[in-house]
Amino acid sequence: MIGDNHFYGHAQILRRYCSVAAPLPVPGRLQHGWMPGPGMSERLLDEPWLKLVWSRRNLRQCWAAGARDVAPIGAPFLYLPPARAADPPPRSLLVYPFHGWEKEKVFGDMAAYAKAIGELEAEGFGPVTVCLYWVEYEDATIRQIFEGRGWSVITNGHRDGNPDFLVRQREALLSSAYVTSNRVCTAAFYALAAGRRFFLYGPSMGLSATDDPTGEGFGRWQAEAFPALTWEGFGDRLHQDIGLEELGAEYVLAPEAMRALFGWTPLGLPRALAPVARRALWKARALRPLLRR
Repeated sequence: MIGDNHFYGHAQILRRYCSVAAPLPVPGRLQHGWMPGPGMSERLLDEPWLKLVWSRRNLRQCWAAGARDVAPIGAPFLYLPPARAADPPPRSLLVYPFHGWEKEKVFGDMAAYAKAIGELEAEGFGPVTVCLYWVEYEDATIRQIFEGRGWSVITNGHRDGNPDFLVRQREALLSSAYVTSNRVCTAAFYALAAGRRFFLYGPSMGLSATDDPTGEGFGRWQAEAFPALTWEGFGDRLHQDIGLEELGAEYVLAPEAMRALFGWTPLGLPRALAPVARRALWKARALRPLLRR
């Protein structure tokens, strides 16, 4: 059982989608967040088990890196049960500052970022809600930067074994009409897929231990890769197609197809021939072109 598969409740979401009651493991390593590369660290691509990625972008990068035991299934976010309709205030804004993680701190000026968001508020956006990753949320100094401006500050909680993480995140996304960040990220594409207008805004940030700690290199890349999501190119339009493409909506499986791929049954009993069936499924002549294109 691979622990990463439980980040953000992914394994639980897929089991519920497949009507599998028993806590059966996902038979492989599942991509746990949006990435511009293969969908996981390249050192993991040599693992002997199936690599489950989200999108065409990730699939192509896996093939380019030499990985062969790869299957695209789309993001688990796309497998959530339908959401209730929401009618947020017309200029309400949900803000996702770029964040660090448990082993690496974010590098950047949060006060300067808050000032930039304040400029949007002065232009008529609001109410403003800021969603922080739990690491930054538990830092009272960082929270005060945003709370001091009268904004609501929330978090979706810890990611490990948290089956409600994506449910809460989607509720937060749907509660605002607009979503912004200073970096393209998983939340950006969730927002677009959920039908919310997303745009990039504010100073760059990076991770402290990388070769791009300021995030300026990534900022240049994202402006070239996603010009329609920049503030200058946004044009107050919903680019839902970008979100669906980056989340791999074209690869979403029907429950019966996912059960066949994973070797699951509705009662949660593993199929003895699951490895054979899985290999046969992804070696089928009809699917090879799909995986390569």
